[in-house]
Amino acid sequence: MIAVVSIMAGGMLLGFLLKARQRVVSANEKLITYAIYLLLFMMGVSIGSNDQIMNSLSSLGLLALIVSAGAVAGSILMGFVIFKIFFKND
Repeated sequence: MIAVVSIMAGGMLLGFLLKARQRVVSANEKLITYAIYLLLFMMGVSIGSNDQIMNSLSSLGLLALIVSAGAVAGSILMGFVIFKIFFKND
């Protein structure tokens, strides 16, 4: 846990020092996007290679759909509420 917090703190410090360099910031945004794509792909590989998950996918499908739809709806609702409270134009 200390290693994770240390790496994050180091990244925050480096980001603070390099925030004025737009070229570095723009390259960083692209790298983050590709890292997220790679992470999603690797999660898919991990799920696809797990026989227990793949065998119970049919029974988990409806529950997963309900949970994910609820999470999306809750995020949209809370985003709307927060926008109305903090960012409304007077």
